[in-house]
Amino acid sequence: MPRPNDSPDVAASKGLAYILRHGAEKEGLHIRSDGLVRLVDVLARPKMKAVDRDTVFRLVEENAKKRFELVFGYDPSEPKPKKKQQPKKKKPAPVVPGSSQVDAVAAQLAQTAVTPAPPPPPPAQPEWKELDFVTLPAPEAGSEAGPSEPRGEWFIRATQGHSIKLEGTAHLEPVLADDAGRVKAGLLVHGTQWKLWATLKETGLSKMARQHVHLAPALKDHRILPRNNSTLLIFLDLDQMLAAEPPIPVFAAANGVILTPGDKDGIVAKEYWRKAVHLEHGKRIVVWEGGKEVEREEREDEE
Repeated sequence: MPRPNDSPDVAASKGLAYILRHGAEKEGLHIRSDGLVRLVDVLARPKMKAVDRDTVFRLVEENAKKRFELVFGYDPSEPKPKKKQQPKKKKPAPVVPGSSQVDAVAAQLAQTAVTPAPPPPPPAQPEWKELDFVTLPAPEAGSEAGPSEPRGEWFIRATQGHSIKLEGTAHLEPVLADDAGRVKAGLLVHGTQWKLWATLKETGLSKMARQHVHLAPALKDHRILPRNNSTLLIFLDLDQMLAAEPPIPVFAAANGVILTPGDKDGIVAKEYWRKAVHLEHGKRIVVWEGGKEVEREEREDEE
């Protein structure tokens, strides 16, 4: 979340990240299963009151990790009905101590009175269905649709990092166990902290509160890298993950981050790890390889 000493751009980026990754529903916004939210709705939230549309376009363009994506088009789905809150049941009035015998009997009868039968439920409404988003040719940055296509407007989404449960994967590209998939997945490495090693080797990698485990395709010379403070690198095996029963899916986000939801419990067990490397004092020590714990120094030309 933004801090008082954040620059306006940093505060705006944090506000976008919170709304699009975590807080859209709490903010009363409709977020599609592909993560898209109407830009005008995002900008109308109090958290974004100091941010205009031109600033959003600039932040999306300048963000080195491409955390956000702007899409022009329209949502042909019917408005999603809001959940109705059930009325709270009234508690029976307690018997007041010291009341007369008549009042006590009346209160007792009120508590034991038979309530009338509830009215019949309203007829079932047709199940709401989300339709595919319609993408249109984008006008010049920041412009609205022309008269030929008045429905078009700007939508925005986070490319990855959601804790909001998105039902669909239309915003992600499946990574396959072929040459193109292996190139896109690259090293398939997750950076974390060495202090977690004892736990991770027992429980596996977990997506935690997010929808996916985040993975980088490279260790250097790439826009997407493990966190620079990582002291433990865990390399996953794409072929083994996709050959599991059922398969553990792997996706590529629009910004190049590789994602996996893990198994049905949100876990990537160590059976699907290629190796794990401890980074310490400039050395790289392999601590897991070939399905077992080892201890050897990694070669300079090794990936």
